Amino acid sequence: MSRTLHCYAEGRDGGWEAICLDLDIAVQGDSFAEVYRALDEAIAAYLETVHDLPESEQRHLLRRKAPIYVRLSFLLRAVRTILFGRDSDPQYADFTLAAAA
Repeated sequence: MSRTLHCYAEGRDGGWEAICLDLDIAVQGDSFAEVYRALDEAIAAYLETVHDLPESEQRHLLRRKAPIYVRLSFLLRAVRTILFGRDSDPQYADFTLAAAA
């Protein structure tokens, strides 16, 4: 079964941070390409580890959302984009990753 994970990356202070909103996984790096790749790898490693756990623990860990303030920040940016047009900030990107869940 495949699952679409909602993620975003933001550049600040000379570095980048990428966050998976659906699994509460975050990575840091020097560029968007680096954090995109690192987040994809971190998610794959996380899902592989969770797969080896008992099913009762798997359910909990596969539904682990990012904290509400992180999700609200993402939502506010999305609403602002809808109301005022595409955000042209080169230091921000939202994206999805496909993962076997």
